[in-house]
Amino acid sequence: MGKKVPLRELKKAKSKIALFQASLDLIGKKSFKDVKVEDVCEKAEVSKVTFFKFFPQKEDVLIYFMCLWLTERMIELKLHPKRGIEAIRHLFQHVAADARERPGLMLSLIGFMTEVNMHPHMPTLSEAEIQILYPDKETLVDAEAPNLGALFTQFIEEAKEDGDIPDHLPTDDLVKATFTIFYGAYLTAHLYNSDQFMEFYDLHLQLFLSNGVNR
Repeated sequence: MGKKVPLRELKKAKSKIALFQASLDLIGKKSFKDVKVEDVCEKAEVSKVTFFKFFPQKEDVLIYFMCLWLTERMIELKLHPKRGIEAIRHLFQHVAADARERPGLMLSLIGFMTEVNMHPHMPTLSEAEIQILYPDKETLVDAEAPNLGALFTQFIEEAKEDGDIPDHLPTDDLVKATFTIFYGAYLTAHLYNSDQFMEFYDLHLQLFLSNGVNR
């Protein structure tokens, strides 16, 4: 159990998380652009003023989703350690699983990153948020904001150590290729009107390993 958090901070965190959850519940197959802030606030029973205090622009909800999603994956990997290619595939499996429930979410995130021309900087979670979101797992949450590029770098280096990827290949280039698979395989499945997202991830990963790194 973490240290005692002031009630005021817990209330603020609960409101923020309620808005986030309401956004997820409303998105479903829709684009996030089609989700109205008014509807989110009504569902969460939180005012618009409070919404914009937590999320200065509506799309910040997407960044918050990515932050929580990565945090959850990092907790899982600490509880059930995986490394290298297996760890990368673990991330892909969760993208595929989440896509079945909310296919519009990843598309909205990709679209947002294209508009801002950057990968989002993840927020740092407060102690109150961590306590509410990850009860009994607070100590497994890193103090720093999660970083997908840093994770990919770690996993690529582990894959090199394991002999799955030749050591002489530049890690930075391999990380870029992994980002391409992370987002690109999802888009390809969507273009083919398929909900078998993991099949597309496995296909891209196999091609990556056999044609890109084992030559």
